[in-house]
Amino acid sequence: METVLKLIQRVDSRETDKKQEQEKRQLLEELREVARLMACNDLWFQLECDENLIEACIYQREALQARYRYLLGTARRKGISCEPFQPKRAEG
Repeated sequence: METVLKLIQRVDSRETDKKQEQEKRQLLEELREVARLMACNDLWFQLECDENLIEACIYQREALQARYRYLLGTARRKGISCEPFQPKRAEG
């Protein structure tokens, strides 16, 4: 009976570890995507001439920065860290 309980605990532990690893990967991927969108927004801001679209760009930047801060806070609370990353630029 004791062996069965230990086996169940190991299986539960493995499933918890897998779930935590999946959450970590998902959070890091979302951080990378928001960083990429922020880089695209910076390029758009530099190239835009229309004042209404510049305003839209600024609002989008604010929203992206808020999302990025939220994700960083979530990662810190969960003890997730990684090497700094730069968004991938399209080759062309």
